Amino acid sequence: MAAIVGSTPTFVPPHVVPPARAIKGLALIAGFLRNPLEIVPQDAYEQDYVAFNGLGPRFAWVTGPDLLKTVLLDESDKFSKSVQIEFFGPLLGQGILTSEGADWRWQRQVAAPMFRRQDLLSFVPVFVSATHRLLDRWRRSPAGTPQRIEADMTEVTFDIICATLLPSSDATVGLALEASADRLQRSAMWRQLYVTAHMPKWVPQPGARRIRAAVRALRASVGALLTERRRALSQPDDLIRRLMAAHDPVTGASMNDEQLIDNLLTFYLAGHETTSKALTWTLYLLACSPQWTVALTEEIAEVTGGKPVSSDHIDKLVLTQQVIKECMRLYPPVPTTSRQAIGDVRLGEHLIKAGTSIAIPIYAMHRHQKRWRHPNAFDPTRFSPMNEGDISRYQYMPFGAGPRICIGMAFAMIEITSILATILQQAKLALADVHAPLPVARITLHPKGGMPLRVWVP
Repeated sequence: MAAIVGSTPTFVPPHVVPPARAIKGLALIAGFLRNPLEIVPQDAYEQDYVAFNGLGPRFAWVTGPDLLKTVLLDESDKFSKSVQIEFFGPLLGQGILTSEGADWRWQRQVAAPMFRRQDLLSFVPVFVSATHRLLDRWRRSPAGTPQRIEADMTEVTFDIICATLLPSSDATVGLALEASADRLQRSAMWRQLYVTAHMPKWVPQPGARRIRAAVRALRASVGALLTERRRALSQPDDLIRRLMAAHDPVTGASMNDEQLIDNLLTFYLAGHETTSKALTWTLYLLACSPQWTVALTEEIAEVTGGKPVSSDHIDKLVLTQQVIKECMRLYPPVPTTSRQAIGDVRLGEHLIKAGTSIAIPIYAMHRHQKRWRHPNAFDPTRFSPMNEGDISRYQYMPFGAGPRICIGMAFAMIEITSILATILQQAKLALADVHAPLPVARITLHPKGGMPLRVWVP
């Protein structure tokens, strides 16, 4: 098996060049709408805490691991997700992503058993089968044909989420969900700006009508799925069944239809959108890095013996997972998150006043000048067994951190590993042209201009 140890990274993929100083006024609004990563100043890549007064009365970028541990773990009860809740609330209601306190805890307890790692490994054949269907489609195209990788990864991960956690016999549900989710993402930046800047609700918001229409369509589609399941003669032990049977341990109440739709939508959208973006960027980086592609191909061949990827192979694909982790460092699927101080609280040497918005630019944190050697370079050796232990869990957060860490983290890593290994067993990918995809934050991290890659499948 090929090994790349102690290599000096030379490949620096496309990245956002931060402004030397914080920008304000109309330039701030224009930059935010174009790409929110463009307004994160250079100081956020070099310091742990950067106060700012351009997005509301009290605002700060925080990237220091010790400070983030305070926000996300040690003093997490003193910080809320109010901005995220306001942003996602119309779509996701009071589901596991948008609830807090006791409401969040019991929903998490209900869903957690579905995400035990040992149980998730049983899904590997489903992951592999979905990938084989994609490879068959690629195979029908002439060799070297550019493929729309971002769209293809969205399709394969959506097929998987429908076949595993949230199965439905009605294919139109998935189509409606995809169409509405796409409209929502394209119209979301104005709403995100308004929510982040605490704009009054009465101020007219561009795209508001499209957002409302997309939300109605999405919720109606999932409501139809719920109705279908209730009419079914048999009930498989999947997430839908468990949510329907769940009861609050304190009140004994079960979820009403609105709460069920909230959570099903959360898992539908969050369960495949972030994974598809991680795969998209990973395939791009490998297309640009022939030496790493060769190393991974050799590892996969040695581990699998040329057989389809199975659950027994996942933990043995060490180099493959190093590459995936480095790709999510450079291009975190969710590039930013935030918290809001409920009351006055001390954050290191800083006294945070109630109402202060704590912006956590994960993209900048993953490229912090003090904590990463050659931070903009592609170097999977950072995550070798020898090196990974030195990385703080509050320095590298592709799935968040603290009690609210992504419940689907293990599912995503097993899925990405299975799909990537299966693709590399059969396909060769290369850049389609000179296109250099700039990362753009649109809830998740998109490649500007898409991700065309040439594909050969014998």
